[in-house]
Amino acid sequence: MSAQQHKHTARVLLQEARARRGTPFSDVLLRWAGNSRQRASAAITQSLEEARQPPTTPAQQDLFA
Repeated sequence: MSAQQHKHTARVLLQEARARRGTPFSDVLLRWAGNSRQRASAAITQSLEEARQPPTTPAQQDLFA
């Protein structure tokens, strides 16, 4: 899942937790929403780290080929 999908899931779970406010299940929904937000954050961090990876082949390789 992408970060956008995780964010959407968190929003839906928060909305449902608000609708079920006062029930024990609302606490579970809030924890699930928090986990989904953490997964979104991890997905964003991972994509940024992948973008920062140096190229697999050195730029000077054509000089030595």
